[in-house]
Amino acid sequence: MKAKSGTWILPLALALLAPVTSTAKTHIVRKGESLSLIALKYRVSKESIIQANKLSNPNMLRAGKRLEIPGASDGATNYTVKTGDSLGVIAQRFGTTTKALSNYNKIADPSLIKIGQKIKIPPGGKAQWRGEERESTLLPSSIRKELGKINVNGTKWKGVVIHHSATEVGSAKALDNFHKNQRRMENGLAYHFVIGNGKGMGDGDIHIGNRWVKQLDGGHLKMEEWNKIYIGICLIGNFEKQTPSPKQMDALEGLVRHLMRRCSLDSSAVTTHKLQHKNHTLCPGKNFSISALKRRL
Repeated sequence: MKAKSGTWILPLALALLAPVTSTAKTHIVRKGESLSLIALKYRVSKESIIQANKLSNPNMLRAGKRLEIPGASDGATNYTVKTGDSLGVIAQRFGTTTKALSNYNKIADPSLIKIGQKIKIPPGGKAQWRGEERESTLLPSSIRKELGKINVNGTKWKGVVIHHSATEVGSAKALDNFHKNQRRMENGLAYHFVIGNGKGMGDGDIHIGNRWVKQLDGGHLKMEEWNKIYIGICLIGNFEKQTPSPKQMDALEGLVRHLMRRCSLDSSAVTTHKLQHKNHTLCPGKNFSISALKRRL
């Protein structure tokens, strides 16, 4: 059917998606999990979980809490068609075939898809949710833009070390002032990145330090040879007393994913100050779970 403007209108029948089997599931919250991570796991919206469980404070999820997950899907991934996409391009991106996508979505003519159309990716695709796509959901566009401008020396960096500030209140500015004026560090802030907790910096806000912008050695580890090869990330908070906020963990995951991608690292290269320097420090505290972070990665 042709419109008066001369453009082709996709018949409604071709735009319909294949029905997806949905069931309500129960999820037990694990240490370090955030609502966004849980929603991603079941491929539902955060809002639907909040509404189904009448959560008054979605950012305060305790380990062991039971959540009802409404409309949990059969494992299919949602994809929205973008400019320049074809069904073949989408199939290649997700490690499947044009025929499989056509059959799964009941698309009679694979050449007739339109921008904004929802496509279901069958379960089992080797790249159902690629790391870069996950990264883009966790990092604000402004931060991704800033990070993208930096000329990263990918061969220099061999790992990522997580720290905490050991203070309940703090900011990148305060840490920079302390490192510059009290510890007499020429380059100021010892870390490459700082992530706020809402007390001195916005909760989950990421500060990109000058050491990362200029690809300078860190100052966050005792041994200078380690500072030359390890990226330092400091989360504001005392994790001997409390746990990182969900927004901090989301920001940390997104940032670490970015660093892994830019520096060709895998999750085995992500560690903590205490693990890197045994018997020297408690940082980042007993309530920070590196295993929970690695599960997310």
